[in-house]
Formats: sequence, C-alpha cells, structure tokens
Amino acid sequence: MRLNKTQGNECGLEWDKMEKLAKLGATDLEVSRHGFGAARIGDGTPLDQLESLLDSLLDLGITFIDTADCYAESEALIGRFLGNRLGEFVVATKCGCITGGARGEPYSRAIIDESIDRSLRRLGVECLDLVFLHTCSAEVLRTGEATDALLRARDAGKVRYPGYSGDGDDALQAISMGVFDALQVTFNIIDQSALKEVLPAAERAGMGVVAKRPIANARLLPSDSAHFHGGPHWDPVRQLLIDEGAWADPLECSLRFTLSHPVINSAIIGTTNVDHAKENARRAAAKPLSQELLNALHNLALAD
Repeated sequence: MRLNKTQGNECGLEWDKMEKLAKLGATDLEVSRHGFGAARIGDGTPLDQLESLLDSLLDLGITFIDTADCYAESEALIGRFLGNRLGEFVVATKCGCITGGARGEPYSRAIIDESIDRSLRRLGVECLDLVFLHTCSAEVLRTGEATDALLRARDAGKVRYPGYSGDGDDALQAISMGVFDALQVTFNIIDQSALKEVLPAAERAGMGVVAKRPIANARLLPSDSAHFHGGPHWDPVRQLLIDEGAWADPLECSLRFTLSHPVINSAIIGTTNVDHAKENARRAAAKPLSQELLNALHNLALAD
C-alpha cells in the first residue's frame, strides 16, 4: 500500500521544525522535546567524555534531564559537572527502588524518604523539580504508602512535582489517583500499547507525559546492523517505512513518530557519546510525520 503524500520525503529535514520546548502538562515546567536520559552515564563513562557530553546539552537545546537514584553515579555526576548551571535545566529523578546497599521494603516511606534526601545531596539542590515513583505496581500504589511519602516530600518543599513512571494497568492506576502531575511511559513506533488507554487517560487528567524508549532501543535498523531486531512486531513496521520511502534514517522516523503524538511533551534518549547526542538532537528537530503515515503505523499496532 502506498500513502498519498502532499510533500517531500517523510524523513527529510527540509521541512519546518518541531517546537524545541513544551509545557509539561499543567505544571509550570518547560521541557525540551528531546530529553537526555542519564541512566548510562554512571556506568564507567570516562570523566572527560562525560564532561564534554554534559557541556554540550545546552548548545543542543536539551534542557530536560532524566535520571534516578538507582542509576549508579548518574545523579552525583550531573551535580558535579553541571553544578550551578542546573538552574538552566529541568531535572527529573526517580525514587522507591532499593539501591546503594539500603535495607528495607521497596516503595516504603523510609526508602522513599532516603532516596529523595540522597538525590538532593547528590544533585546539590534544595528542591527537586520532578520525582517519579519508579515503576511500582498498581497494588503498591493502592496501599498508599509510596504515594503518601512522595506527597509528604512535596509538601515539605523537597519536591516540586510528583510523577509516576510505569506502563499498562499500573500507569492507569496512577492516573486514576489524581495526585501525579506527570507520567513517564513507554511509547514508540513498535510498542504503541499506551495509545488506546494510557495516553488518552493522561490527557484527560491534564498530566505531563514523558516518553521512554522513544526509538525502540535503536533496533529498528537495517538487517546488517548489530542492533537489528526482526520478528512479527518489527518486520511490518520496517516494510511500511521502506514502501513509503521513509527508511533513509529509521531512528529519525522512530523519534518523529513518538514526538508526533500531541500528548507527548518530551522523549528521553540516553547516550554517552557526544556525536550521538548531536544526531539525536537533529532528529528531534524535524517536523512531525504526516498524518497519513501516522495513521498507517497506528493501524499496524491495532491489527497486532
């Protein structure tokens, strides 16, 4: 099937650009559409390489950083290298997991209190912009302890906005509680499971939405790539993009797909490589995909 096109190559960069900033739901935070995922920077990245990477973020228009208490030394390195420039960024972190040799029950009030205090120290700030409960289950959410602990931290002035990171029924439970200002959820050209229920529910709730894994872990690539991933979920998407002449840069198409959804405020991409960060920033600046191609991709997911 060929789609009717009104202009240009679907993955060309000659078109108008996407907006670089978006308001995060009903908060007063403005986030870059392309967010920097800092999960990997604490895993032994050479310090000179890391400093160069973090120094480049503002030049690339990336002002939203996503980290977590359990991401090794990620928070401490962000605090070390960005220091008094952190005011130019919105930094989101996460809490609730057991990390750093801590003892106790995940998502308990004690663990969340410790996690938030540790994040404040590592980042060197008095208040955290945004803190997500880190992928706890709907059952944990219903007990109320984790939510209450995060809200207490907000009321104490340690957290500006509470959020939830998770997928599926867990995300729907979090949205239904009406206490979270933002949601971090998986949404990409391969995994569109949030499309039918989660994203519409988040929109109705007025929540900010951050997409994780927006380029499907960089696996929508040609078969000669080391990261190639085939199978019934991947092959129809790959073939559709090839048929529509949208295969010149599959990672760009993947990112543009995610950012084309009107509910998505930012998409988080992680890297430890400055050149990759520059390429991702270029990809994120391109215009949304055409509605025809979006509809075709959505129909593939609905037929799965």
